[in-house]
Formats: sequence, C-alpha cells, structure tokens
Amino acid sequence: MPNQNIIQRRVSASATLPITRNDVGKQTRHRQRLDSSFSPYDRTSPIRWIFVFLVSMAIALLIWKPPTLSFFGFKTQTSSQHQDESLPNQQQKSSRDLIPRSRDGHSALPLSHFSELSFALQNSDLVALYFAASWCPMSTPISLALDEAFGKSDMLLTPGAGGERKTLSIVYISSDKTLYEYNEYLHDRNWIAIPFESTQRNQLKRHFSTCAHRELEELGMDRKHEIPTIIVIDSHTQGIITTNGADDVDQMGEKSLDHWKDMQGWIRKTTVDVT
Repeated sequence: MPNQNIIQRRVSASATLPITRNDVGKQTRHRQRLDSSFSPYDRTSPIRWIFVFLVSMAIALLIWKPPTLSFFGFKTQTSSQHQDESLPNQQQKSSRDLIPRSRDGHSALPLSHFSELSFALQNSDLVALYFAASWCPMSTPISLALDEAFGKSDMLLTPGAGGERKTLSIVYISSDKTLYEYNEYLHDRNWIAIPFESTQRNQLKRHFSTCAHRELEELGMDRKHEIPTIIVIDSHTQGIITTNGADDVDQMGEKSLDHWKDMQGWIRKTTVDVT
C-alpha cells in the first residue's frame, strides 16, 4: 500500500492538465498564421502579392516595353524624343535609297539613260508612256479615248513645241510590225513617239516589262503588262504614278488628268527632292 501511494503521487505530479477546445483552437490559428506567412498561394500572404507584382512587371517589360518604361522617368522620355526626332531622317534616308545612284555617288534618275524621253521629261509635268500597236484591236478604243480627251488640249505637249512647259505629254512606244504601220498610226496625232528604228523602243519595253505577246520571244523578257498600257510618269522624280492609265482614260476621259495630278502630288510629298 505505501508503495502504491507513492507511485500514484508520482504519476499525478508528472501529469499535465487536460487540453481544452480553446487550447486546440489557439494552436490551430497560430499554425495557420505561420503557414500562411510563408505560402505564396494564400491570398492574404504578402509574399503572394510581391510574387504577383514581380511576375506582372516582368510580363509588362517583355510585351509593353515602351509604355511601361515611361513610368521610370526622364531617361526614357529623352530616348523617346530622340526616336521621334530621328524619324524624319530615317524616312528621308529610305526615300533616298529608292533613287538609283551613279558610280560617282550622284543621284541618277530612273529614266536618265533614255535620251529619247528627254524632250517629254524636260517640257511636261506628266509623261504618259503609251504602249500600243496599230494592228492590236484592244489599242483602238484607248487611242480614240486619248484623242477625244487630249487631242486638242492646250495642256498637251506636241512634237517640236518649245517655250511654255505643258502639263502632259503622250509618248508612243510602238509594237507595230512595219515602219509604214507606225507612220500611219501617228498621222494627225499630237503624240511624241520613240522612233521606230531606235533601239530604245525595245529597251523601254524591257525596262517597264510591257510588250505585245508576239514580241516576248524576240525581247526575251518576262512580261508584266500587255498592250495597250499607259504608264504615267512624274517628270520631276521620274517615278511611276500609275500603270493603269489606259483604264483611267477609258473610264474618266479628260478627268483622268486631274486624277494623275492628285497622285503626283502625293508622290512628290513622299519622295526626296532630287534637284
């Protein structure tokens, strides 16, 4: 008995108090706070929001770099201003690149080596290169439309004319079979014509990839345009305004000239002054 009492007293002295529901709740809440403070998946965790912010900034830098960097102040703004100031110079440089250059580095206009075009280019604002033939049935209505629209116009540059500069010249680039056909087609027409015997007649066809089907083998070229075709040139830049001049004349008549002048103004605004 005495020994049993001693054992019971030792057990009761070492025993802890019973755990209540209150204690369990406190321990659980404490554990949750510890866990949540280190979990990026808990919405209330500051680490989660820091992580989300860093990821968002990284995505913004990759995708929306210019607007995102604008929040960082003066340096980015200065860079943006520099880009805006350099843009006209870049456009000017790209426009210059469109202009062929000779070996000495000077600008060479695209048609400068065609001496047969020099009279038309020097004395009219617009040059309509008319690729056609007397034997071609599709050329006939376009030729008649040209006669009706500009045949008696004071704005048309005529062969051998001098003095006042004109608005338009029509240059006939023939696909006629014989000199007789060529001369008959030009009779009573105020067109400037590339001479039938001139080698530049075929050179112009190759340059603009335009000819009759029967000439393909002789010229040995890949054709882009068949006859009849009217290619309108700006005499100042010698750039192409349109390759659809035949359709313009057929559909708009004399109003096609105003249409070409409107396009010429746009081209001159986007092309560097080469004079």
